[in-house]
Amino acid sequence: MKIILFALYLFAEIALSVPLASAIGVFGVFLEIILSAILGFLVVIYMPSAFRGDSLWLVMQKWLSSDVLSRAFIMRIIGAFLLILPGFLGDAAGLVLLAASIVTAKCYKPPLDDDIIDVEVVKDKG
Repeated sequence: MKIILFALYLFAEIALSVPLASAIGVFGVFLEIILSAILGFLVVIYMPSAFRGDSLWLVMQKWLSSDVLSRAFIMRIIGAFLLILPGFLGDAAGLVLLAASIVTAKCYKPPLDDDIIDVEVVKDKG
């Protein structure tokens, strides 16, 4: 089954690459491969700092479930890997996964917690 899926992916990649390559030319294809690989490497290099920052703080505050964060992290890794590999279809899928990971991590709305009570602390001066 896996070999059939790989053959279908390879066929789709070639069917998409031939018309696009003839439309943009050899230099365009070369530039696309280099730029997408650089973008993929940049995502991999800067990804840990993005997930150490606000997202982990939100997990510690229980505003963002760790399951949502792990899904966004996995989507970002797979998206970066697909960008590093040459190919138009893989680059398109990588960009979609990167966009989905950003939407998943940044636009997640936490459920409202009705158990929170507003408290004011007043320091006694005496």
